[in-house]
Amino acid sequence: MKKRLLSLLVAVSMSIGAMACGAYETEDTAADASTADTGSGSESSEKVFRYSDTVEPTTIDPSKANSIVDNELIHACQESLVRGTGGKVEPGIAESWELSEDGLTYTFHLRDTNWSDGQPVTADDFVYGLQRLLDPATASEYAFIGEYVKNGYEVETGEMEVSELGVRAEDDKTLVLELETPCAYFLSMVGTASQYVPIRKDIVESYGADFAATADKNVYSGPFKLVSTDNMMYVFEKNDQYWNKDAINLDRVEFSVISEPNTAVAMYENGELDFVKLPTDSVAQYDDIDSEFMNGNEDYLYINEESTNKIVSNKNFRKALNYGLNRNDYIALATNNVYSPSNTLVMPLVGGVSKSYGEEYTLDSYPLDGDIDVAKEYLEKAMSEEGYSDPSEIEIELTTTDLEASKKIAEVLQELWQNALGITVTIRQVTYADIYGSVLPNGDYQIAYGGWGPDYSDPYTYLELFKSDCSYNYSNYKNDEFDKLLEDSKTETDVKARMDMLNEAEKIILEDAAFVPLQCRQQHYLLNDKFTGVEFYFCSINIDWVYADVE
Repeated sequence: MKKRLLSLLVAVSMSIGAMACGAYETEDTAADASTADTGSGSESSEKVFRYSDTVEPTTIDPSKANSIVDNELIHACQESLVRGTGGKVEPGIAESWELSEDGLTYTFHLRDTNWSDGQPVTADDFVYGLQRLLDPATASEYAFIGEYVKNGYEVETGEMEVSELGVRAEDDKTLVLELETPCAYFLSMVGTASQYVPIRKDIVESYGADFAATADKNVYSGPFKLVSTDNMMYVFEKNDQYWNKDAINLDRVEFSVISEPNTAVAMYENGELDFVKLPTDSVAQYDDIDSEFMNGNEDYLYINEESTNKIVSNKNFRKALNYGLNRNDYIALATNNVYSPSNTLVMPLVGGVSKSYGEEYTLDSYPLDGDIDVAKEYLEKAMSEEGYSDPSEIEIELTTTDLEASKKIAEVLQELWQNALGITVTIRQVTYADIYGSVLPNGDYQIAYGGWGPDYSDPYTYLELFKSDCSYNYSNYKNDEFDKLLEDSKTETDVKARMDMLNEAEKIILEDAAFVPLQCRQQHYLLNDKFTGVEFYFCSINIDWVYADVE
C-alpha cells in the first residue's frame, strides 16, 4: 500500500506536547481537570465546549483530509459505516453487517438516517465516496487508505476504472464491500478514518472545486453539523437529522486555531477555553492538575538517501548519526523530559498478537545514551568511503518548520551532533505548509524533522512509510527484503507469522539506519472538570468530544 503522512505530522505538534513510550497505558477519559471556571453551560441553557489547537485543518473534504485535526473535525460531523470511540467500534450508519468466511466481503445493512438537509443517506453515497477517494482526478494524498478495497491500488494508479472498485450498492440500504486481503483491523480503521464516510455526489458537483471549502458547501451525516468556519474558528451545532441524536449532549462546539500554545493556555486560565493542550515548557507548572494521554506520534528524522550531499546517503554515516545521539540528553534539553526517548519506529502500544506489540517484541537498537566510540568507528568508515579526511569537513543541513519548538529541537540536535562527532550541522527552517507540501515530497532536503501518528493499531501503519512504492516514503529508502516482508504480511493469515514478518521488517530498517528515531509522545492537557465523556485515543483521532457532556 502507498502511504501518506497523516497526520499530521509531528513537527507542529511538538509545540503542543503529545506522546510517550513510558508505561504504554492509556487514560481513556479526562481525569483531574483544571479548576478554571469557564462558565460553560451555566450562563445559558446551551451546552458549549470550546477548545483549540495550534494546527489549522488542511481541509474538511473527507476525501482529501490528511491530518489528525482534519480527521477529528470530520469525525464529529460525518458518520461512517461504524463509529470508533476511544478504541471501541460501534454501529454507525450500518446497523448490522456480515463478513464472508474468507474474510474478504462485508455486507453492510444501513439504517434509516438523513443528511443535515433532510435527504436520506444511501449506499450509493458510500460507493461514491470511495470511488472519489481513489479516482486519480481527485488527487487525494490519502488515497492509499482505500487500497484495502479490492482493486483500490489499480484504480488509484489509473490501471482500472473507478467502476471496477470493489464496492457496490445492491439497493439503497445494502452496501457490499470487497477487500483486497483479509484485514482484522478494517472496521476499527473505518470507524475513525474520514476517508470512508459517505459523500453526496450532487453536492460535490454543485460546488466543484469549492466543495467543503466553507461550512455551507457541504451536508453532514454525523452527530454535528459545521455551521461556520469564519475567523479561524470552526463552529459545530447538534445535527437534528442524526440517527442517534438523543445520545448527543452538547449543543455547540467551538474549535479555534491559536498558533501560540501559551496564548491558548492563558485563554483557558481566563475561562475562554474548556480544553487546552500544554506545551512541553508549561507541563511542570501544572503538575498537580494536568492529565495526559498517549497520542501515538513517533517523532524521527528523515534521511534523504537520494540527497546531492552524498555523505547523507552513506549507510555508515547514518549509523554514526544514530549512535552519536544521546537521546536521553536530547529529551531533557528539547522537551524538558516530557516525552520519552525512542530508538525504534513502531510505537509499542499498537496491537500485537494477543498483547501489545511492545510487550511481545523487543528490538536490539541504538543505546539511548548513545555510544560515541561506535559512532566514531562508523564515521571513520563513512569518511573513508566518501573521501573526507577530517569530520570538520562534513557539513549537513537539518530542515524543520519555523515554529519556535521545532527550532529548539533542531538546535539541540545541532549541538549534540557537533559535540559528539565534530561535524557541522546547519539549520534550515521552512513553513509547515512547505515542508509537507513541497520539501519532503520533492526530496528538497538532506535531513528533516517529522514523524507519524498511526491510522490504526497495527505495526504496518508505521512500517509502510518506508516501503519503496509508498507515496510517503520521503526518505527514498529501498530494501527488497523489507518490501517483500511487508507485501507477504498483507496475505499472511496466521496472526503470529504475520506479526513476526513485521517485526523482522522493523529490524531491517533499523539495521539500515534509514531514519533517526527521536521520541514517542504523551500529550499533557487541562480539561474543565465540568465536562465528562471526552475521549482520547492514539489512532487517527486524539480528542473525541462527540459524546461529551457538561454539568
